[in-house]
Amino acid sequence: MDVLNERPDLVLNIRKPIGWTSFDVIRFVKHRYHGLKIGHAGTLDPFADGVLLVCVGKATKRVADLMNEEKEYNATIRLGFETDSLDLPGQIINTSDVPIITDNDIKKIKEKFTGVIEQIPPAFSALKDNGIRAYHKARKGGEVNLKTRKINLYKLDLKVLRENFLSLHVICSKGTYIRSLARDIALNLGTVGYVQTLTRLRIGSYNIQSSVEINEIFDLLPEKN
Repeated sequence: MDVLNERPDLVLNIRKPIGWTSFDVIRFVKHRYHGLKIGHAGTLDPFADGVLLVCVGKATKRVADLMNEEKEYNATIRLGFETDSLDLPGQIINTSDVPIITDNDIKKIKEKFTGVIEQIPPAFSALKDNGIRAYHKARKGGEVNLKTRKINLYKLDLKVLRENFLSLHVICSKGTYIRSLARDIALNLGTVGYVQTLTRLRIGSYNIQSSVEINEIFDLLPEKN
């Protein structure tokens, strides 16, 4: 963390707490750096935790490059229930029986969802549908039509964690929605599902082991002159 003591043009590897939005973290850092540009390299949902890269000062020029880096996640998928947002905070909109999941089922899923695949982003996302944020339409009960996008899943591990729960570990490209991946895995197993927990482990070379807890940030950041 020596870089934190050099100058206010830096990339902060922050471990975002559960319950905080990415903008909450930005606002928190701005208390120390009024007047400087501050941005983050990839939103992390409020229910999730893990690596959030916050760029300060001239380092904001690196945001686009950092967002293009590969990502790594751990997630828990709950089967048998589907929520409108495809994650834990959402409202349950569908239920289904959960079949017995065999080792062969897991093998087929790993084969199907490794490499370049097409994915439909979740309706509750910041992507635009005809110029309107998709989540604005979804919250009002409107129809959301988002285009299928190609993503790359470099590595995918899937295990039965306990009854009706799966653990997922994935290394993926920019633009991958873990919520959509959970939805599609569940459908291919003959049921429905949503993301119960989500942790971002890494963005490029920035990993969770070297991340800083949010309550440690002010102790590490140099004062702005």
